[in-house]
Amino acid sequence: MHLLKGNIHSFEWGSTELLAGVMGRPSPTPEREAEAWFGAHPGGPSEILAGPPGAASALPHDLAEAISQDPAGQLGPDLAELPFLVKLLAADKALSIQAHPSKAQAEAGFAAENAAGLPAGDPTRNYQDKNHKPELLVALTEFHALAGFRPLAQTVELLRELDVPELAPQCETLAAALPGAERDPAGVTESAALREVLGEWLSLSPADAEGRVAALLERCEPLRGEPGILGEAARTVVELQRDYPSDPGILVALLLNRVSLRPGEAVFLAAGQLHAYLKGMGVEVMANSNNVLRGGLTAKHMDVAELLNILDASPLAEPRCEVFADGDQATAEYRTPVADFRVRTLRPGASMVIEEPAVVLAAGGELTVTSATQKLPVASGSAVWVGAADGRVSVNARGEGTRESEFDATAFIVTVGDAAALD
Repeated sequence: MHLLKGNIHSFEWGSTELLAGVMGRPSPTPEREAEAWFGAHPGGPSEILAGPPGAASALPHDLAEAISQDPAGQLGPDLAELPFLVKLLAADKALSIQAHPSKAQAEAGFAAENAAGLPAGDPTRNYQDKNHKPELLVALTEFHALAGFRPLAQTVELLRELDVPELAPQCETLAAALPGAERDPAGVTESAALREVLGEWLSLSPADAEGRVAALLERCEPLRGEPGILGEAARTVVELQRDYPSDPGILVALLLNRVSLRPGEAVFLAAGQLHAYLKGMGVEVMANSNNVLRGGLTAKHMDVAELLNILDASPLAEPRCEVFADGDQATAEYRTPVADFRVRTLRPGASMVIEEPAVVLAAGGELTVTSATQKLPVASGSAVWVGAADGRVSVNARGEGTRESEFDATAFIVTVGDAAALD
């Protein structure tokens, strides 16, 4: 087994308090720390802090190196690379609106950009690797997100209630796709209408975007206290304008579900589903990829045509992921439809035995991970890598957590969902 240090990534939307608090470091930090990566992705593999007894002199530098030196011993016979990535995520303001490609789309896009000669790390690249990126976010604190397209009838009703003349053409485009609406002979599907409106808003000139957002903001400010979707959307517009003035993503947010998660609740996002995390701290588990197609709330590169190409524009009625707990609530599992990862949690005082490769993360409390030859204490904000050769391993959650994490589960155990189903 190897004790892992999270690879810290700082972004404008990160926090100077949250990650440091979970990890027991002084705060505020000099930079806005946004993510701590636990995995073997080349964009930020986890540093190895401790390994098996007597291995210090030959200890690999990071988890990617450890796997490359002994793939069978670390991953077992069925895997060539670690298929998932685990992150602690801390958002003090909204991330970009984004979607991620399917496996086939990522493979094609990565190959095309390589053939075009785009170097790795080029800011205009859409594809940093050839993998898909379905993801699960489990809230550690109250967490707010935009997740998937709202059912179309609700969006049309919202736009009509807002009654912003500058947005009327897009409202009518969406209304024409509702069941029973008068359609042109070619027909208009809900997905096609959403793509059309999304493309129009993301292609606005800065001056046009500023004018439309200003008109929307004027209407939304007095509506923030209204109940239901109207007040929720108005509050979202005002919040986003504060952090991303006149950004066209503020218009796009009108199309998306706003989801508020309590600690322990989760949201799952499949390939192509548009989303943005708004505020809070959570544990994010995803396929081992960093492919992002952006759709607003960012100064970074946006390729609107490619976003529309990979987009799943189907309405997402319920983005929350169901949680299955055992009888005494000591352990729980977040079940998703992907083979890349499986996520389980332990509450203080609970234990679990695993016999497969895993990242075991202490998120807000302390753990002890014990194999036949090692016993590793794991501090909050750190993780342990359990390799295939480690055999039967016991994970014990202890302690009462930290004030930064309001979720009383102290251990996240992430394993492969179904190795046989992976390419």
